[in-house]
Amino acid sequence: MNEENVKIAKIKKSSHIGKIASNILSIVAIVGCVLCIIGSGYIFSSGRAFDEQIEKGIEEGYFTTEDDTIGGVKLVNINVGKPGNIHSDIPAVQEAIDDHPYAIKYGTTLLISAVVCAIAAVMIKLISNVFALIETEDSPFTDKVIKRITIVLGVSSALVLCTCGTALGILGGLVTWVVYTILDYGKTLQIQADETL
Repeated sequence: MNEENVKIAKIKKSSHIGKIASNILSIVAIVGCVLCIIGSGYIFSSGRAFDEQIEKGIEEGYFTTEDDTIGGVKLVNINVGKPGNIHSDIPAVQEAIDDHPYAIKYGTTLLISAVVCAIAAVMIKLISNVFALIETEDSPFTDKVIKRITIVLGVSSALVLCTCGTALGILGGLVTWVVYTILDYGKTLQIQADETL
């Protein structure tokens, strides 16, 4: 087995491991999505009872809601706002907000988290498909692989731009461009190597 075949075998092996790891992460994101939906439904359906439990916990000193946190812990640095600041032009929704603002606040936060988990699951599954494609192709420098990697990195960069900010989005775009040029150069070298055989 020549050196090129050994390197291709290593790439395929690492792609197989990447595919398995990304499939596991995708399942974790799906489970997170489902749990957020269930939690959101429970909180919304509890309504006033949820607010009463929060207020009771605050009075007894079990936790605090200062700085938009429960128990003094802020997960993933999500600022959900103060319940008193939520308003709606729809009378029925405003009535629910006035009656149980904590339930509306945290139920909505969990619902938004479910959407984030769903988007993450889709993106991770796309990455898994890229690993699977690299594993099955004869070479990682085919047009099909290059196109798929560029699309997935481009979409990921766009999502980062929309969610994390301009600087990280631009950095993601630059990484996409650099990876594309490296793969394109690898394709050129692959063609030259094939022609010399």
